[in-house]
Amino acid sequence: MPALSRILGITTIAVGVLELAKPDLWAQPTGLGPPSPALRAWHHTLGARDVVSGLAMTFAPAGPALRAATLFRIVSDTTDAVAFGLNAPDAARKGKSVGAALGYAAINALSLRWAGR
Repeated sequence: MPALSRILGITTIAVGVLELAKPDLWAQPTGLGPPSPALRAWHHTLGARDVVSGLAMTFAPAGPALRAATLFRIVSDTTDAVAFGLNAPDAARKGKSVGAALGYAAINALSLRWAGR
């Protein structure tokens, strides 16, 4: 049973909704700059991506569809890690941001074990 994938899907939906509702929320912890129209647009895009990928992980049937949705989530988190690593202003914020993104990617990778059942 792909319970972990479903839980991660619901969590991803929640994060996406939060990013859509409060796009400035991550500006301070990531150090990507003060709230700005560009930063809001980026987080709106990430929020929409997270809602859609979370819905896919929550409702895709077990097997190839769920594995594809989970792989998309892993790739998304990995690209987030690259973006934060390139753009965070200092080593401490880079480490936290990259670690959080790669940690979530790793948990999603773990869920692949049960995604096909």
